[in-house]
Amino acid sequence: MKKYLRLSAAVLAGLALTACSRWNGTYYYDNAVFAGFDPASLAGELPAPVTLDVGETPAAPTETTAAPTRVDSPDAAEGFTTMTVVADNVPVYATASAESRQVDTLSAGTVVEMSQTAANGGFRAVKLNGSIAGYCPDGYAAAGECRLYGELPVEYGMAKNEKNEYVPAESHLIDVTRYTDDVIIAMQLATNDTSIGEPFYTRNLCMLQYDTMQKLLKAIEIFGKDGYTVKIYDAYRPTSVQQRWFDIIRVHKWVADPSIGMGGRHDRGCAIDMSLVDANGNELEFPTPMHTFSDAAARSAQMTAEARKNVDYMTKVMVSCGFDYINSEWWHFQDTEIESYLPTDHPIDEIPLVAAEK
Repeated sequence: MKKYLRLSAAVLAGLALTACSRWNGTYYYDNAVFAGFDPASLAGELPAPVTLDVGETPAAPTETTAAPTRVDSPDAAEGFTTMTVVADNVPVYATASAESRQVDTLSAGTVVEMSQTAANGGFRAVKLNGSIAGYCPDGYAAAGECRLYGELPVEYGMAKNEKNEYVPAESHLIDVTRYTDDVIIAMQLATNDTSIGEPFYTRNLCMLQYDTMQKLLKAIEIFGKDGYTVKIYDAYRPTSVQQRWFDIIRVHKWVADPSIGMGGRHDRGCAIDMSLVDANGNELEFPTPMHTFSDAAARSAQMTAEARKNVDYMTKVMVSCGFDYINSEWWHFQDTEIESYLPTDHPIDEIPLVAAEK
C-alpha cells in the first residue's frame, strides 16, 4: 500500500472554507474563497513578487546574462522533456491560445514531449513523434513519477444530524488514487451511461473523506488477499449534482433529496457505489447493473445464488471495515460516522489539480 500523504496543518488551516449554502436552488460559498485560489500554493511557498517604484525601470541584462530560450520553439535546444499526460481529454490547439483551432486531444497515460516551462500565457508546446503537434494548457502532464491529484483544503462548518439538529462537522476530501493504485476508478457520472443520458461532469476523479478512505484501504487489502479488486463507480458527489439528480429521479431511496433531513451521503464524501472485479478483470455477478433504480437492485430482491453470494461477501467485508449499507441499493456503502462530515459543493471539473509524486 502506498505511503499516506497529508497536507500540512498550516496550509489547510489557512484555506478553511465556510459551509455550503443554498439560495434560489443554487449552491455557493459565502466567502467565495476559491474565487482567486491558486493550486500551486498548496505545493509550497511561492517566491515574493518583484515590485518596481514609479519611474523605475528594470536593469538591462549584463553580458553574463544568458538570453532566454524560447521553449515553445521547435528549434529550441534541449527545450523539451518527456512527460506523461495525467488527465483525459486534454486539448491540443494549433497556436498557444484556447481561441485557436483544436487539432488533437490527449488521453491520460500518453507519453509526449513538452516544453520544459510554460510560455505564451500558460501553454506548453507539444511534440508527438518528434514533431510539434500544437500547444496544450499547462498543468495536465508531469515528468517522472509525478501525477496530478485533486486537492482541496479542510473545511469546517455545521451540518444536520439524524435528529435534524445542526452539529459541528468538517470535510477533508482527498483523491483516492493518491493513496492506492489497487482500485479501479470508473466514475459513471462522468460518462453518458447515466439516467439522464449525459455526464454530470467530465473528470474521472474520485474523491472521498480522508477518514473514510482509511476504512476503504482496509477493505481493499482484504479483497486483494481474496483475489478481488474494488471498482468504484461513484463517491463524492457535489450537492448541486445531488440536487439535479434527485430532481430527475424523484425517489429519495435511490437518490437522496439534499434538502430533506441529513440530505445525501455522497455530498458528504463518505459514500461509495462499488462492485468487485476478479483476477482476470471480470466483474463479479451482481443482481443488476450499476445504478439500476428499480426494486430489482434491492438487497432483499430475488437474485441468483451467485449474485447473493457476492452481495453478502462484499457487504460482510465492508461492514467489518466500518461501513454501513442501505437495502434499496446493493452497490451502496457509507461510513458509519456520517454526522461528522460536512456536505459540500465542489464542481468536480473545477477541483484544483496538484502535481505530486507517488
